[in-house]
Amino acid sequence: MTIFVAIASYRDRELVPTVLDCLAKAARPEDVRIAVCWQHLGDEDISAIRDLPQVDVQEYDARDSRGACWARDKTFQRYRGEDWLLQVDSHTRFAPDWDVRMIRMARETGAAKPVLTAYPASYEPDQEFTCAGVPAEIVVSDWTTFGVPVFGQRLIEGAAPGVPPKPALFLAAGFLFAPGSFVTDVPYDPGIYFHGEEITLALRAYTWGYDLFHPTEVLTWHYYIRQDRPRHWSDHVESDWARYEELSRRRVLYMLHTPPVDRLGIGPVRTLEQFVAHTGCNFTRRTWTDMLARELVLL
Repeated sequence: MTIFVAIASYRDRELVPTVLDCLAKAARPEDVRIAVCWQHLGDEDISAIRDLPQVDVQEYDARDSRGACWARDKTFQRYRGEDWLLQVDSHTRFAPDWDVRMIRMARETGAAKPVLTAYPASYEPDQEFTCAGVPAEIVVSDWTTFGVPVFGQRLIEGAAPGVPPKPALFLAAGFLFAPGSFVTDVPYDPGIYFHGEEITLALRAYTWGYDLFHPTEVLTWHYYIRQDRPRHWSDHVESDWARYEELSRRRVLYMLHTPPVDRLGIGPVRTLEQFVAHTGCNFTRRTWTDMLARELVLL
């Protein structure tokens, strides 16, 4: 089974270690193809991965970048019909045999269109990698001032290797494993800048008939803090950052209230109203009913 790995990288010194770890930890690296959207200013050395046959590098001047979803859209455009999709950030580490384990877990869900997703555990590049971490589920922790949920994490009770993946309400863009059809069914909207990426992607995936699940064991690790590392918005303060964000907010709110059924809108399988009922998110009142806790009580 082939796997298409999509990685958007913005001036990230962790890109090369991420790609090398992805291939080194795969049980079948010959079945893995990695597409990288490399946004840089000429100050990074990626010679260790540039000529690898499994790696497809798209190169862009960082000054021409339009943000995270723009870059993820560039990676999706390199999809070539692989069986599975894995999207991760360019500062990620992988569990041994991650490829066969993810495929096995996805099949264990019994869903026709399963999506494995979670906020990964944490790692620090300058510290010994210990594989520490516990599986967590995504919950709403707050709302932005313009009406988009802010996500947090909560430990999954009873999670352990061998326990079936747990149904999820939301997804994390930094770890998303799905059938390859996800790329064509739910293409990235380059008009969304950053805030709102994950809730709109979850809405669109759900309305296309995809079912979300959290793995009950840690499969990837993420470098979270990245203090003093370049960010798109810090590089573009005096150019187009504010305009991108304003247009993006309008697009996100449109999607959460009156989305069209089209290529960059919602899918034809389920409705916005069903998504609201399923997740407990009321986008008008900016409230969340904890459907995950309700499920625990019912069980």
